[in-house]
Amino acid sequence: MQLKYSLITTLSALLLSGLYLGAYARTETVDTTLVLHEVVVTGSRTERPVTQSPGSISIVSPVLLRNTPAQSVDDILTMISGVNTTRSDGISNMHTNVSIRGLAGDEQGRTLVLFDGIPINTSDEGGVNWNSLHMDNIQRIEVFKGPGSSLYGNNAMGGVINIISKKPFSPFSVNASGSYGSLNTWKTNLGISSRVNDKFSVFLSGYYNKSDGFNNVPDSLRTNPDYSVARFVKEGGLYTKILYSPTALFNIDLAYDLYKDKRGEGEKIQAPDGEYRHFNHHRVQGRFYGEKGKFSYNAALYFQRQDYFKLDERMKNSDYQRFDVKSHRDDWGAIMHLRLSGKFNDLVIGSEFKNGSIDGGDHYVTSPDKVLNRGTIRIISVFAQDELSLLNKKIWLQMALRYDNAYFHKGWFEAIGENVSDFNTYNGKLKNNRWEHFSPRIALRYNPTETISAYISYSQGFRASILDDLCRSGWMWVGPKIANPDLGPEQIDNYEIGGTFRLTGTLSFSPSFYYAKGKDFLYYVATGEKMWGKRDIFQRRNISKVDVKGIEADLNYTPVNNLKINLNYSYNDAKIKDFKEQPELNDKLLTYAPKHQVKGYILWTGGIVDAMFRGRYKSKQYTSEDNSTAIKGFAIWDAQLSKWLFRHRLYVSGEIINIFNNRHMNTKEYMSAGRLMNIKLAVNINR
Repeated sequence: MQLKYSLITTLSALLLSGLYLGAYARTETVDTTLVLHEVVVTGSRTERPVTQSPGSISIVSPVLLRNTPAQSVDDILTMISGVNTTRSDGISNMHTNVSIRGLAGDEQGRTLVLFDGIPINTSDEGGVNWNSLHMDNIQRIEVFKGPGSSLYGNNAMGGVINIISKKPFSPFSVNASGSYGSLNTWKTNLGISSRVNDKFSVFLSGYYNKSDGFNNVPDSLRTNPDYSVARFVKEGGLYTKILYSPTALFNIDLAYDLYKDKRGEGEKIQAPDGEYRHFNHHRVQGRFYGEKGKFSYNAALYFQRQDYFKLDERMKNSDYQRFDVKSHRDDWGAIMHLRLSGKFNDLVIGSEFKNGSIDGGDHYVTSPDKVLNRGTIRIISVFAQDELSLLNKKIWLQMALRYDNAYFHKGWFEAIGENVSDFNTYNGKLKNNRWEHFSPRIALRYNPTETISAYISYSQGFRASILDDLCRSGWMWVGPKIANPDLGPEQIDNYEIGGTFRLTGTLSFSPSFYYAKGKDFLYYVATGEKMWGKRDIFQRRNISKVDVKGIEADLNYTPVNNLKINLNYSYNDAKIKDFKEQPELNDKLLTYAPKHQVKGYILWTGGIVDAMFRGRYKSKQYTSEDNSTAIKGFAIWDAQLSKWLFRHRLYVSGEIINIFNNRHMNTKEYMSAGRLMNIKLAVNINR
């Protein structure tokens, strides 16, 4: 508690000092976030000023992307109010979850992530490979908070994160960079782009990173310290994008993203590299769009494949055991929406098709055993949205409805061998399952003056069950679990009010208040069956109701164009309600959903150096559903100094993440790396 109030006091002092310094700062023009005049696309699928989008939207501008001390895209998102991330060990991190408003906890699937408007959550796990998203390829990020299923469908329960890629602006540009940092971490990047003419552009970038890493499992939790090693990482990627715009009515963007990595798991017994995981990740996207008069359209085709491999080795008594996990995860689909603009309204209608599949298995190396699973989920959707402009554009009324029809099929499970014989009972074809869902939204934004913009909304969101729950039986953290092909969607109803108020010409305040009621949330429930006659067998079921209450508040101050200050606070109370099978969990808080978060930064640009100093605090987070175990609250402070030299041809920066070396636990199993330092040198050539 003392730490929390200490941080609040410190951030408040930073804000006041920024106000004081701002009065004497030089005035130069830089790219800063203008709260009431930013244009966003995520809230309505079309370009719209924030003042006309009835919801809570946060924006990460190019200036913030460049100046934030961060080693990954998700680390930048951690500074946004209402957002919670789990990465704490730099590029060594394997699984990062980014949640909005406490709904995701340790599951990414309740927050939808888009890349240029196209979904990248996998159907198998619901997650996102955040390591495959390279910061040098990104122009800006928009975060829409609250259910977005009326437009985007599955996964958009807590909100939507839209990552928008860079476009070439110069006739020819080359950017090369290299950095070195803590844990013997090397990063290299090369980017080439060209705006060949008014119709044709190309963007190409590649990178390679490596780090010796560290072992993020505390000594007390290591099963055998003799086998404990550092978690190394080697990763690289290639991204290419072609843009062709022959006419206003026809534009095409084609993109291909390749990512490969190898990440140590922190244990080595016999395998040369010990336990490790490997992703071979391909993402192909094609967007077609254009406009003529009051008509515009946007269509997309996409394909995403994750080839996943994990080497798992262990000692059972004195016997050495090893099995390899191999999974092929495919997601592909198409999106189409049409927009017709009238004098007082914008009508959008569209449809979407998505197909996700898994073909995976555990293949034992030290025995002939195998555990195999397959399954496919297909979702077909149609949606419509109308935005009405009233009272000379002082009122914007948004009404939307989406229909989703989901079909799980081709499910198959098979356990082969003596060591997995207890799962043989569940072998064979799994039953098909079809369900449907309607996602309505109605919202109103009122702008009585240029300095006041308020909104009120009701929206519903849903999440389809992941294929891992629908068709895979095996061992989970609760013990043995069996597949449940009968699972339906999780649902949530959200009621919200908020706005942005410009208190002075340079100071704005943006609060929001929300209350959400969820039902059919997924939990593990004991089936009544036993394994080996003593271990309960579990199954995921749509079983619980959830209540979520929260407040978010952002204070933005820009005394001069060079100086930007943000201070934000989030309160989130997410509790289990009406869990009939386990009534002892009623009124318990959701896991990995901190009640309090306080964040803030000071950013100075355009002087002798560009500088950012930021801090963030998370309160206690429960790691078990009965709230019997938790990780303590912690505070982190970061800083970055950077400078462009020789007319923006040479860039030099240095960053310190976790300045005071706070070795906190970020999950119940993994400890942070502590202080991380990094220096970067980049060369930029434009003509």
